[in-house]
Amino acid sequence: MTTKSSQDCSVSIGVNCFIRHNYHDHATVTMYSHLMSRASKIIVNDNTISCTDKNRSKSVENGLKHSGKGFMIRFPTKLHMVLSIAENDGFDDIVSWQAHGRCFSVRKKQEFVDKILSSYFGQSKIASFQRQLSMYGFLRLTQGPDRGCYYHELFLKHKLYLCQDITRTGVNGNVVKRRVDPKTEPDFYSMPFVAPDPELPEYLLRFIKKEEPNEPNNGEGSSNITF
Repeated sequence: MTTKSSQDCSVSIGVNCFIRHNYHDHATVTMYSHLMSRASKIIVNDNTISCTDKNRSKSVENGLKHSGKGFMIRFPTKLHMVLSIAENDGFDDIVSWQAHGRCFSVRKKQEFVDKILSSYFGQSKIASFQRQLSMYGFLRLTQGPDRGCYYHELFLKHKLYLCQDITRTGVNGNVVKRRVDPKTEPDFYSMPFVAPDPELPEYLLRFIKKEEPNEPNNGEGSSNITF
């Protein structure tokens, strides 16, 4: 039986095989182009989506998923936000982006478990975090200056909105460990560093703010988003 991940990695269960890295560069995508692409898809499919499905789709597009207790931030979106918090609050010595902005490194595993996993992800073991990465199609680099770092072609610094397109590719408890083919690993230092987007026009900023989803309220003035 053969399965295929979102990053074009073939796996033959019970047969020796390699992860094949097939990296597509999304660094030139801007929030504006991403927004226009999303809008065109909604227009095309508008007549075939029910009202409930529209609300659910909108939540997913904003990096949220719905649960019985409200909206929860999806794992890739939450991870991206944590990396920004680490940089802004001064604990990027524990976990941080690499200089090019295309992968991230857990630099101090024990402190990452004690201070970050428990606080932001509700987990107590690094293996659980690594399993989440695998289920969402993240791959680990095994050589060069990025050795030990994790990447996904849609997980880029400054581009939180691309996390909306990262899909869950594995089932919890059913992750197959595969050997890596180092020859196919991307060399991120040969690519342009990821740069912040240019500022959006004011009318688009007003439109995006207006279209933000109404999050459930717990009656005390705060949202039920789990973070």
